[in-house]
Amino acid sequence: MNNQIYNLISDATLSDEFSFCLRNRTLEQKFLYMQGWAANYYDVVNTDKVYYSAYPYDLFVDFGTKYIFSKDKKMAIISLWCGNSDIESFIFEHMNHNSYHIDYYGVDSSKNMLELSIERMHNIEHVNKNFICADFSTNEFRRELTQLTMNDDIKIFTFFSNTFWNINPNNIIDILYNLLKPGEKIWLDVRLRSGKTTKDNLKDFEKYYAYLSNNEMTKLFLNPIEKFNITGESWEFSLKTNNIEHLEAINYQYSFVFNKKISFTIKNETTTILPWEELQIVNIYTYDANGLIKFFEGHNFKLIQSLINDSRWQFLFEKI
Repeated sequence: MNNQIYNLISDATLSDEFSFCLRNRTLEQKFLYMQGWAANYYDVVNTDKVYYSAYPYDLFVDFGTKYIFSKDKKMAIISLWCGNSDIESFIFEHMNHNSYHIDYYGVDSSKNMLELSIERMHNIEHVNKNFICADFSTNEFRRELTQLTMNDDIKIFTFFSNTFWNINPNNIIDILYNLLKPGEKIWLDVRLRSGKTTKDNLKDFEKYYAYLSNNEMTKLFLNPIEKFNITGESWEFSLKTNNIEHLEAINYQYSFVFNKKISFTIKNETTTILPWEELQIVNIYTYDANGLIKFFEGHNFKLIQSLINDSRWQFLFEKI
C-alpha cells in the first residue's frame, strides 16, 4: 500500500455521521479536515502560539531512540489520527536509517489528511509506508490491522500532535484497551496543565480564551457548516470549563451559542436549532501527569517510560 490510501470509510457513511453529529449538537473534529480544509487546518494551527508554540520535535526523536525503536525486531508504528504525519516524518528523517526495520501505518478518518501525509512522507524511503482511512474504534479496522501487521514483531500505537487532548478520555481509553493486545504499547504525547493552583488555572484559561478572538480559528470551526448559510450574526462563540476530578484534568469546551432559529436539511432530514441552543465544536483536555498515569493504570495499562519537556510530556504505556 506504499503511498496509497486503503479506505474503510465511504462518503455515505461520513454524510450519515455528519448528520448524526449535528442532530446531537456536536461537531466531531474530523469534520474540520474534510475537502480542502485539511490544509487550511495546518495553516491556522501552525501560526497559533497556543497550539504549536516551540513544538519540541527533538523530544520525539530522543524518546523514540531511547525507549521505542528496536534494532533487532521488525516494528509496526501505528499512528492513530495521524493528521499530516509531520511529527512521524521528522522522527524518521532524524533517526539512524540503517538500524531499524519499520512499517509505518498512518491512520486517519479524513482522506484529505492522509493525502497530506503522503505528500509529507514523500522523500522518506527507508520506511515502509501505509495509509489507512478508517475509524480505528471499529471491528473492521481491528481485523484489517491484524492482517496487515501479522509479520511485525512489535506494535507501537501512537497519539501525537495534540490529538489525545481533543478526545473524551473515558471513551478513548476503552477503545485503546480493546484495540491493543497484552504487551502492545501506546506512545502518547500530551500537553500538561501549568499546575493545579488557582493562579495556574487562570493562566491556562487566559491562554485558551484567546481562541475566541482568533478570527482564523473561528473560520476553521465554521468551515463544515458554512454551506447551511449559518452566518456570524446567528451565534456567539462560547467557552466553558469543567474540572474532571478523577483525571485531575481541565476540559475546555468550545461552542457556538445560537441567537436565532436555524434550520437546514441533510439527505432529506431537517435539523432545527433554536435560540440559545449550543453546537459543541471542540473539546480540549489539559492533564496533570500523575492524574493521567493513575487513569491509565486504572484501565489496566502500566507506565513503562516518560519524558518531560516544559509543558509537554511523552508517555509509553503497555497493556497488561
